[in-house]
Amino acid sequence: MSLARYLKQFRSVLAVGRAGSAAHAAQLLPLSSSAIARAIRELEGQLGVALFERAARGMLMTAEGKLLARRAERALAQLALAETEASSLADPGARAAWQMAGRFSGSCAYRHLATYVAFCETGGELAAAARLRVSQPAVNQTLRQLEHMLGSVLFYRSVRGVRLTESGEAVLRRTKLALAEFRHAEEDLMALHGKMSGRIVIGSLPLSAGVLVPRAVDRVLALHKDLNVTIVDGTYGALMHQLRHADVDVVVGALRGELTAADVVQEPLFEDTLSVVVRQGHPLVGKSLAGLRDLVGESWIAPLTGTPARAAFERAFAADGVAPPHASLEVNSAVVLQALLMDSNRLALLSRRQIIRGVSAGLLQVLPVEVRETGRYIGLTMRADSDLGASMRSFVAELRALCQETD
Repeated sequence: MSLARYLKQFRSVLAVGRAGSAAHAAQLLPLSSSAIARAIRELEGQLGVALFERAARGMLMTAEGKLLARRAERALAQLALAETEASSLADPGARAAWQMAGRFSGSCAYRHLATYVAFCETGGELAAAARLRVSQPAVNQTLRQLEHMLGSVLFYRSVRGVRLTESGEAVLRRTKLALAEFRHAEEDLMALHGKMSGRIVIGSLPLSAGVLVPRAVDRVLALHKDLNVTIVDGTYGALMHQLRHADVDVVVGALRGELTAADVVQEPLFEDTLSVVVRQGHPLVGKSLAGLRDLVGESWIAPLTGTPARAAFERAFAADGVAPPHASLEVNSAVVLQALLMDSNRLALLSRRQIIRGVSAGLLQVLPVEVRETGRYIGLTMRADSDLGASMRSFVAELRALCQETD
């Protein structure tokens, strides 16, 4: 059950929560008191819980009501931001139309949000209709209504497909964030009643998270068997885009030294260093090596340019007084990198935490070479305004505990 489907009913819940009764809430909404009361009863029936305590003096929110109202407030705030940003990014003529169109955040329905996300993700009306199991004309009509409510052009069609305008991009992002709040609301409600369920999506940066994420996931699933976990591996830029659009709940990996964006925050978990890693039985094993300067001429696998791992790679050689070696091979995947090491005489700078299983299995080993200036922080990156759901809070708690245990 998606709580976002009850967007209209949640507006009634919030109005009654502010006003104290359905009668007074009717002064805040374009609905009668009986319609408001009916909407709340319908939502309570679907949820199987009471959201209000009814008394002679009015209606007071229950614990469940307060929890869901907080999430609904956050969701509607995202829709209000979608409205504001779409207006500010539109041309002056569109802004005038928006002023006459009315408030999107106060009148849109779930079908508008779901249709727009499906349209953007599939790239067309026919594909969106197939995903939603509705007709193509229904999708077209809903998109027209959406643009009318916002008073902004959200996309252009061409022979190459659909291209979102700046307003369209802003609305897509805010819509996804609003839908995420309702997803978290459902998780929080279940947790309030002692059951952890739902779906969490973890972004894992390559060459930095190592076994940390899998171990934390294993612990969470052992405690909460009804959880569904998705781990997404990708570059920093790709994962940050997904984080900002609520496609990923949190990103785990190497932190950036300075954040230029105010919409994300970082939490360091531990400081990591790098070591020279080779396959078991490598020709260099057992040889006397003074430092990295003795290894400049070897065949190296380097991290991608522009990543914290690449910066640490270059600092390590600079600290030994030599220029970094030219690496004809750059790899961003931990699985591919370790496979390349095991099948060749190449070298790489990797975290010991990352190769612990390869070392234990007798496939990889660390050369006894001092590697300096490779310290980097591994941690969490989250949206600055995020309020993690109960399921993700459980994962983060396990992640923190694991880091403390292995310090």
